[in-house]
Amino acid sequence: MNAVTSREVIHHFAAVAARVTAGQELTVTRHGKPVLKLMPLTAVEPALQEREALIEKLLSIRMTRSIGKKFERSDAYDD
Repeated sequence: MNAVTSREVIHHFAAVAARVTAGQELTVTRHGKPVLKLMPLTAVEPALQEREALIEKLLSIRMTRSIGKKFERSDAYDD
């Protein structure tokens, strides 16, 4: 089991992150007990059709609803 202490993670985060990025799965321990598991994220690309559908949905919402009050110069100043 690849274990690192929480202190090691705090003080040597870049080195720990590099190990995880390289593909290692690490267990973070605190007082000898496992508390976290660090593992590399796998890149998940949504399918092209899903992405296009999400963009269309977002644009339709943006075109039909106002997101909030239009910014005015007086909003930048405290009363």
